Amino acid sequence: MPRDNIVEVPAASGAAPEGTAAILRGASTVLGSHVAAALLGIASLPVLAQTLGPGPYGRFSLFLTLLGVVTYQDFLRPLLVRVFSARSGDEAALRGLSSCVAWLLASVALAAGLALFTPGVALLFAVAVLAHGLASVDFARLARAGRVARAALVRNFAWGAAAVSAAGLAWQGGAETSLFVCALPFCVANVTILLIYRRAVSATSGGDVRATSASDATTALWPSAVALRGARAAWSTHRSEIAALIGFGLANALVVSADRFVALRWLEPQEFGLYAACADLASKLAIVGTAAGTVLYPSFARHAGGAHEAQRFVGLATRIMIGWGVVIALLVFSAGPLVELVLGPQYAAGRGLCALLFAASFVHMLGFLLTPWQRARGEFAPQTRAYAAAGVCMVAVGAILVPAIGLVGAVACACTARIAEVALLAREVRFLPAAALPRARLAALGSMAAGILALALWRFGEAA
Repeated sequence: MPRDNIVEVPAASGAAPEGTAAILRGASTVLGSHVAAALLGIASLPVLAQTLGPGPYGRFSLFLTLLGVVTYQDFLRPLLVRVFSARSGDEAALRGLSSCVAWLLASVALAAGLALFTPGVALLFAVAVLAHGLASVDFARLARAGRVARAALVRNFAWGAAAVSAAGLAWQGGAETSLFVCALPFCVANVTILLIYRRAVSATSGGDVRATSASDATTALWPSAVALRGARAAWSTHRSEIAALIGFGLANALVVSADRFVALRWLEPQEFGLYAACADLASKLAIVGTAAGTVLYPSFARHAGGAHEAQRFVGLATRIMIGWGVVIALLVFSAGPLVELVLGPQYAAGRGLCALLFAASFVHMLGFLLTPWQRARGEFAPQTRAYAAAGVCMVAVGAILVPAIGLVGAVACACTARIAEVALLAREVRFLPAAALPRARLAALGSMAAGILALALWRFGEAA
């Protein structure tokens, strides 16, 4: 799903860093909308998985994975937010560039959709991607006005409503429900988000957001010759930053989708659907990490300079990881009953697979803590390198193991993605002094990870 790692959090009074409670209070709107959207997605999963069955559900899951991957390549959104908020660039030129990027991504989506789906589904895919791209300028304007939390709330609830609508349509149509019907609500959601953002921008007069003129709206929808010239100028001005954002987006896309495409290439449709359902169940845990990273980043961005802030970060991260480890251990232990309860008896063969995927989620949480901390220091290149290396390793592991051992190979491919978080942690170990990152805490973290993995392997062996 599309993600925006920028939220509205009030600045703390005084120079002292905020406490954990203050951070959570300031970001309650974002956190609440993330949790609500996650609950709606979790509620829709059993209906979709059990009603459609493994084969059709696999195609539906592939559609959502692709939609998230392609929309995440809207690399201009964070740049637009920064430039618009600082008023440090030619906004008209950036609007033209944003429109060009939106149409480029929509063309890529259409080509990929035609290769994998029916023409109708491919068209829905392209329209959804185009709407997301065209909304980026409006999102940046709302960010400048300090209304990012409201924008995030609109986005999260639109996607939650789409998941519930897809589940309702599948329930109504039964096992014969087409992919077009299930995909339609997500296209409608992105178009609705665009319209609501446009209305919010146009309705706001004065302050930091100006009403959108008719010519501005036309330029945003379809770039004119003037906008194209401005787009070229904007590209030249921000080339290095854009290149960094493109690299990070592509590396992230590889690491979140390589396992799906490797599984799609070598597994039978029923097996792919089984794997996709198990992976989707495990990925629902990521909403906790997404919310944590979104909530913590603004505070890290303001307070990422000295040893005191580093100690505070380590203390907060340690507490989060301990609590998360307890949750993951419980999920791993109950993976069998949970799979049959949520996904249904058709997916019973995935009990052991889910235990391993749940265990990998423990390490995954490190990424949601480390990347906001590193970005707050202005460091993006280490993340790009870590995710790119993990993605390449995933493809290699999957290409070897999936043809040889099937579903277990696909899970091994997915777990290989966690190399990225281990690499990011290793960098922090080198960067932070022992006083800020006590080695005893690292040993405790490693012991907890080893214990969760041992529990997952035991559960996997029982299921096998």
